[in-house]
Amino acid sequence: MTHLHADDGFLEYYQFEHDPFLGRGSSFKFFAAKRRPVLVELHHLARYSKLMLVVTGPEGSGKTVLRQALVASSKEPVTNIVIAPSSTTDAAAMLQHVSAALGLHGADIAGVLRHIEQMLITGQEVHVIVDNAECLDESALLFLQRIAQGVNDACARVFVFSDSTICPLLKKVADNADLHHVIALEPLDQQEVCEYLEQRLVAAGQQLEIFTDDQINAIYAESQGWPGQVNSVAKNLLLAQMRHTSAVSKSASIIPFKHIAILVVLSVALTFAWFMQTSEPESKSDSVSNIDAVIIEPAINPVEAVVDSGKTVTLDLPLLDQPFEPVTREPLAQALSAEDDEHFSAVEESAPTVEPVIEQTQAISVPTPVSTPVPISTPAPKQSASVQPKEVITASKVAAVPLAQKSSTVAKAQPVVKPAVTLPKVVPATTGLSGSAGESQWYKQQARTRYTLQVFGTRTESTAQAFVKQNSSQYHYFRKLHQGQVLFVVTFGSFADRASAQAAIATLPEKIRNDKPWPRTFLSIQQELR
Repeated sequence: MTHLHADDGFLEYYQFEHDPFLGRGSSFKFFAAKRRPVLVELHHLARYSKLMLVVTGPEGSGKTVLRQALVASSKEPVTNIVIAPSSTTDAAAMLQHVSAALGLHGADIAGVLRHIEQMLITGQEVHVIVDNAECLDESALLFLQRIAQGVNDACARVFVFSDSTICPLLKKVADNADLHHVIALEPLDQQEVCEYLEQRLVAAGQQLEIFTDDQINAIYAESQGWPGQVNSVAKNLLLAQMRHTSAVSKSASIIPFKHIAILVVLSVALTFAWFMQTSEPESKSDSVSNIDAVIIEPAINPVEAVVDSGKTVTLDLPLLDQPFEPVTREPLAQALSAEDDEHFSAVEESAPTVEPVIEQTQAISVPTPVSTPVPISTPAPKQSASVQPKEVITASKVAAVPLAQKSSTVAKAQPVVKPAVTLPKVVPATTGLSGSAGESQWYKQQARTRYTLQVFGTRTESTAQAFVKQNSSQYHYFRKLHQGQVLFVVTFGSFADRASAQAAIATLPEKIRNDKPWPRTFLSIQQELR
């Protein structure tokens, strides 16, 4: 298995107390699933048989961790001789290792067996434990088989950890005799991989929610359930995610030189366009300087504008005695949407989405007014502000009257019944970012080693409360933080061990079983509550 180094950047980024994916650290905890039964079987066979015990599994299957647990769990007075060869090893090298560990330098096999017999008389056993046994040749295996059989009852207990390539060589050495017992390690299933990751992360001060469901599925698929591969794949995934986030933040904070050059060119062009626009009104004012005021008489009929040249021009202008009412062309209402609740399990609940019904108001089209500008040689007198019926309107103002305003005013003169517009009722989305702590006191009163079934999680506390009230008293919920947001998690029951919790799933209603509830310890929940 590739050695995984814990750099400070990695620990600080994910707020780990230590690297959760090291092979074995100070806070290492043996993972019991599919490994504790093997450990119990090894101790049992070592007590009642002389067989050479062989544990096989591929790289990353946990053979080294199991070997360490075997040494640590030896309760009787035992002398453990651990040998882990890194290259091809023969019988002479194995004899030298064993005799040196027993303090018998230069002894032969007979001398080693006599010494083991003397140790057994004093009540002390000898365990010879060989890791990486695929490096042993045929003579080394013959040596181990010899001291495992011993003389009479004087023998050593021999444990061998290797990959499956050792099996054909063992059959050859035993010559079809029943001299060894092989135990093949099994990979973890997907649920056990989740529990294995959770155990590692909780020991490092984090929670399983640091991974998404898709990431956990990818870890299981790539590692095929072997614990060592799970460690490697999980850490590589977190490192890749950290590097990607850092690269995106750096690229977002640095503006390329070519983009700066483009911004400079655009600013120069906009400045030039602004100067051109400021010079255009002056040239236009020169061209219309001979056009003066036009006096408009408010009337119901089309207005006649009289100019100094003696000509009369008829203009279809808005009626000035009516209040100005522009035609609204923007949407009358906007669609409302409620953000869906994010669920920790398969349960999905979403707030109702209001879909507004909008009826558009048709505006009455009015022919475009035709106005003929007539040059006026003499300036028109200024109008007094106290004259109410008349208003001074320049030719530029006449040209600037929007068509929408004219259409609206003409429509106002002729009463038009507007279709009713149904506006949506705004339903605010429930955020679920606040609420009580749930039944945290009940969870804190449970024994840390007991198990419960996690049913589902929701962002809305009312959803969790309603579910608990509508079902039996075995359902409870608590409040936690998930990815920076509040999550309310519903659980079922309190069980003595994981097997009891797993068996209780079959008793739940089919609708709840479809959400795939899974067992977890009260220790992990109490850590989340803290």
